[in-house]
Amino acid sequence: MTPAQIILIILAVLVLGIIILPLFNRWQFKRLPYDQQVLAIMKQAKKLVYFKNISSGRKGNLFFVKNKRKILVYPWVLDENGKMVIVKDNPFDNWDYPENKPALNADEVKQAREELKKYSEKSAVKILFNDPFEEREAE
Repeated sequence: MTPAQIILIILAVLVLGIIILPLFNRWQFKRLPYDQQVLAIMKQAKKLVYFKNISSGRKGNLFFVKNKRKILVYPWVLDENGKMVIVKDNPFDNWDYPENKPALNADEVKQAREELKKYSEKSAVKILFNDPFEEREAE
């Protein structure tokens, strides 16, 4: 084998591994049923608090995973200023997973609000959401 052929094979393997396979995995993940997406996101969670953003153009879902067991889903759309606007009226009402959708207690609501605000500060795209608890604190 000539050195040119070896270099060509190495480049082909690198392009396949760096570009094509991640695109295929992302496409395949979006085609999974919702419950399978939730289970995959729970397995991906590396910390006790984990965010995963799945977008489809100007809309998408932001998944908040707590303790690898509970998930809140924030559906969002981009506004004209390029900010993510969460369209859920009360983003802190019930957990989306587990299946029986238990309500969040006061500590969980506080933690979810704080973590969402921290994520928004770190994120390149700012997140706007209706915070029903912020009005009560101001009074």
